[in-house]
Amino acid sequence: MPHKFTDANGREYTVSLTLGSAREVRSKFAMDVFNENDWTKLMASLLDRLTYVWWLVKDQADAFGVSIDDFDRSLCGGDHADKASDAFLDELIFFYADLGQTKLHKLTKAYRTGTKLEREKFATQQFEDLLNRTISGATSSMSPQSSD
Repeated sequence: MPHKFTDANGREYTVSLTLGSAREVRSKFAMDVFNENDWTKLMASLLDRLTYVWWLVKDQADAFGVSIDDFDRSLCGGDHADKASDAFLDELIFFYADLGQTKLHKLTKAYRTGTKLEREKFATQQFEDLLNRTISGATSSMSPQSSD
């Protein structure tokens, strides 16, 4: 089941992962979605996830006349990078399930659930207040002290 995201310029991309595309991306990006060490790197790095997305949507980007630099810029601003990453993670969840990769399916699903909860937590006013207090405290502690 392909998943979609829209960039800052309103272009819609479909993220579709197959054994063939996984093999192709592995040969270009040296990232194997079946290797647990590579999986860990993908989960830890938004940059790696977006690079993987690029390779999965490159043909679509080419059809739009979008270079990799244009693609990168089109993910800036708003939540476009997060949406592209989410589409990849959601596709990865289905990909693993379809292939009977239970462990990787469950790990990816748990990670995806965690990212949703994390964003919800960070979107609260309580978090904003805590962040502002922390920044204010750090700024005031960096102010030069007057000596008497």
